[in-house]
Amino acid sequence: MWTVMLWNFAALAAAGYCLARSIIDLRARRYGWGSAGLLSAAVFLAAPVQTHTVTVDLPVAEL
Repeated sequence: MWTVMLWNFAALAAAGYCLARSIIDLRARRYGWGSAGLLSAAVFLAAPVQTHTVTVDLPVAEL
C-alpha cells in the first residue's frame, strides 16, 4: 500500500516540476519547451491512479 502512495506522490511531484518549468519557459518566450512542459504535466495528472474498489450488493426491493 505504501508503494502506491509513494508512486502517486512521485507522479504529483513530477507534474509540479513540469508545470513550474513550463511557466518559467513560457515567461522566457520559449514557447516550444513551455508547451512541452504543460503537455507532460497534463499527462502526469491524467494518468489513472490505482485504487481499491468495494462493491456492495443490495437486496432487490419487492413490491
